[in-house]
Amino acid sequence: MHNRKMWALSLVLVLVMASLSACATGEATANICEPEISTELALEAQNAGMAGLATGSVEWNESHLSSFLTVLLQQNTGSNFPVEAINACVEEGGNIALHVQLADDVLLGGDTLSLAGTIGITDGSVAVDLTEVSGNGIVASSTILAPINAQINAALAGAVAGLPVSVETTEDTLTISLGGM
Repeated sequence: MHNRKMWALSLVLVLVMASLSACATGEATANICEPEISTELALEAQNAGMAGLATGSVEWNESHLSSFLTVLLQQNTGSNFPVEAINACVEEGGNIALHVQLADDVLLGGDTLSLAGTIGITDGSVAVDLTEVSGNGIVASSTILAPINAQINAALAGAVAGLPVSVETTEDTLTISLGGM
C-alpha cells in the first residue's frame, strides 16, 4: 500500500513541475517554516499515529509531520528520488504549506517547490486543497491544480477506512481525530 501512495506522490510532483511550465511569474504566498527533520522525529510521529488509532486522536507538530513525510518518502522511493526534504507548515484555520526541497538540478534555477492550501474534511475524509504552487519564480494556481489535488486526496481517501474524522490546525500543530472527537 505504501508503494501505491509513494507512486501517487511521485506523480503529483511530476504534475506540479509540468504545471509550472505554463504559468505566471512570482512567488506563492505559502507560510515559511524550518522544522527540524530527523529519523528519530519520524519514528516519534509514527508512534504517535499508531497510538492515535487507539486513543482516537493524533497531534503532530511541524517537525514531526515534516520528518514523517520526508523519511517515509525517502524509504519508499530509493536514492534516485529527487526530494531531499519536505517542510510542512501549518497555521490556524486549516492553512498548510509544503516546501519541497529538491535535489540539485531537478528544477532549473532553484531547488524548492512551495505549495500552499488548506487541509480539512471533504466527504468524510481528510483532504488537501492546494490553491497555489511555485518554483523558480513561477506560480500556478486555480484549476491547473485540480489534478494534483485529486491525486493527493485519492491517496488520503483510504487512510481512515470511512470512519468520521475531524481536522484542526493551530500555529505549528495538526490534530486529526477519529469519530469527529
